[in-house]
Amino acid sequence: MRNLLSILTAKTLIHAIKLTKTGSGTNLPGKIALKISPHLLSYLVKQNKKEIITITGTNGKTTTAGIIASILRQDNRKVVHNQRGANMLTGITTAVAESSSITGKMDSDNCVFEIDEAFLQRAVDEFNPDIIAVTNLFRDQLDRYGELNTTAKKIETGIEKTLAKKPLKLILNADDPIVSRIMENSAIEKVFFGFEELTLLNQDEKIKAPQESVNCSCGETFNYSKIFYGHLGYFHCTCGVKRPQPHVRAKATVDVNSSTLYINDEFEVKVNLPGLYNCYNALCAITIALSAGIPINTIKKGFENYSTIFGRAESLELNGKKVLIQLIKNPIGATEVLRTIKNDENGKLFILINDNYADGRDVSWLWDANFELLSNYSKTAIISGVRATDMAVRLKYAGINPTNIIVEENIQKAFLHALDNVQEHEKLYVLPTYTALLELNKIITNPSKNFIR
Repeated sequence: MRNLLSILTAKTLIHAIKLTKTGSGTNLPGKIALKISPHLLSYLVKQNKKEIITITGTNGKTTTAGIIASILRQDNRKVVHNQRGANMLTGITTAVAESSSITGKMDSDNCVFEIDEAFLQRAVDEFNPDIIAVTNLFRDQLDRYGELNTTAKKIETGIEKTLAKKPLKLILNADDPIVSRIMENSAIEKVFFGFEELTLLNQDEKIKAPQESVNCSCGETFNYSKIFYGHLGYFHCTCGVKRPQPHVRAKATVDVNSSTLYINDEFEVKVNLPGLYNCYNALCAITIALSAGIPINTIKKGFENYSTIFGRAESLELNGKKVLIQLIKNPIGATEVLRTIKNDENGKLFILINDNYADGRDVSWLWDANFELLSNYSKTAIISGVRATDMAVRLKYAGINPTNIIVEENIQKAFLHALDNVQEHEKLYVLPTYTALLELNKIITNPSKNFIR
């Protein structure tokens, strides 16, 4: 009875929030539902027929999960997916409750859940994944996650708790020296993915994202024969530890707005997403799909039919103006986004920085991101959010003329101003942190604003 009441409550809240446009409706319904029935998530997910797939890591969770969900649907599977990126227990519960019937039935072949890396160990108390994919581990929200090895240990705890109940397959990034060593002494089945060669088109190959100093378990710092970005590449240590040979390997031609991946010298996939970071997301999704027995042609169709998720390289047209929204939240991710936009002479900037809990309270990462890539930017840059002034100072020291920087902490006013100032031939690049992205979504979807899309 509690389960049925919690589902009804969640569905009512989701409908009310959508109707009134008072929020994103991704967490509150799940939060209330779990108060009524603490094990609702477990009750519903147990009804899933095939693989439960979870994606965790620092960057790329939402996009990777979105791509694999698209591929599975092309395989005529019914998929339950927390597609709006709410990746803690409350957000996952909202997605599952919304997908279930009012009588508590969930008709799904696969569950695809992106999960916050710090919450994986709690999530597996409610359901047991068949596949856990780890995209990468970069420094992010030190006040929440701590150092990278601490985060890796939290992920390992979640894996170990799952293994105590059932067999499990791990999908790991071979190019990441931290991710590739997760559960290194375990006999668990591991499938590694990684790149052999990368060719960058219309981009400066000399640009490097900030690189973490990563040590081997013997204490020595890893050396590299190739670095793709950050600390991802061909690593090795004097003690003999080195990058594992990927089971799914790729060569990629990476352009500013799209890429082509050549997988295991067998087939190619066109990825209509910007940047090298999205090549890694695509390769991770392909590896999951192959591990789940999905045919190659179906994988290709999944990419052809993939629609970007809000804020993750999402292209919009609002009132006849071109808009590209790309989430930024840590030095590595932000630098890779900046790499893709720095040479667009018709681009205008709108940057939104918040420091709420889900963003991370510490915004010192702004000084580690390579905003110097924008030093030649000569147009107006509109800055908003709780930490707008911090961002404005960062741009000043990055070389942008202070007279071109406009600070407006009210996100709605700032966005409307930014959009009004975009000319027909220009594109507005919107770079928000997570909670700023949610606020922006409320504005864009608010019918009273009368945006023409």
